[in-house]
Amino acid sequence: MLASKQTQAALDTESANGLAQPNTALSRLFERFTESSKKLEDKYAALTEEVEELKAQLRCKEEEIKQSERLAMLGETAAALAHEVRNPLGAITLFLSMLRTDVEDKPQAVSLLDEIERSVTSLNNVVSNVLHFAKNNRLTTTPLNIHSILLELSQHFGNLYAPGVILATDLRATAFLTGDDQALRQCVYNLVMNSLQATCFKGTVLISTQDVPDPDGVEIVIQDNGPGIPPELLPRLFEPFVSGRREGTGLGLSIVRRIVEAHGGKIKAENTPSARFTIHLPRRASEAQSGK
Repeated sequence: MLASKQTQAALDTESANGLAQPNTALSRLFERFTESSKKLEDKYAALTEEVEELKAQLRCKEEEIKQSERLAMLGETAAALAHEVRNPLGAITLFLSMLRTDVEDKPQAVSLLDEIERSVTSLNNVVSNVLHFAKNNRLTTTPLNIHSILLELSQHFGNLYAPGVILATDLRATAFLTGDDQALRQCVYNLVMNSLQATCFKGTVLISTQDVPDPDGVEIVIQDNGPGIPPELLPRLFEPFVSGRREGTGLGLSIVRRIVEAHGGKIKAENTPSARFTIHLPRRASEAQSGK
């Protein structure tokens, strides 16, 4: 009898173990299936997100291509018009110089000629910006003295708009670097003109420089005492055809950024609270953009 009971107990235990093993294996299979499903779901979600991001990037690229095509067509048209305008401007400038010798003893007439010359200079700058924007110029880099450029332009504007404006300089950097002389002149010209216009030609513009060790370069700062840049324009200030003035073309600052970046530099605009433009130029212009 005792042996029979022990045998039955052993059978019951074996039976219980036999049932437990399949249940445990099934549980493990289910857990693995759940884990695999979760991984697949996560991967699918990641792929879906990546696809949406790629679609967004593609839409942006398509819009950029359309914008480039529109700007190219507009640039060609503007360049043709600018050439037609520049010829009469040259004639007006010549006649002004001839008239000065005839009216140099008449202060009122000289004052009127000065006003005409300022208007011609402003219009000529607009034409230059249009032509510069229409062309995809490569840099012609040479060693240059950036302080000479800044001082010449400061004197030019000071003479042209005296006594209404004050142009001050604080040039502390090492002056020599490699760059495109004409392009950098256009860059600084546009920034100073922008500052003068912001002050309605009745304010102060400070041009300063300092060395920047890391990376090695020159920092040029142009600051005025005008009302500052409208906050809503700051994010798009360097985009083509964006201007805070009704009479502005919106090309001047776009050309400035193009020139600075072609040299491998950077430009920043901010309010402090008046407008402040900071340019960082490397000692050597980016060879990828140069004509060398």
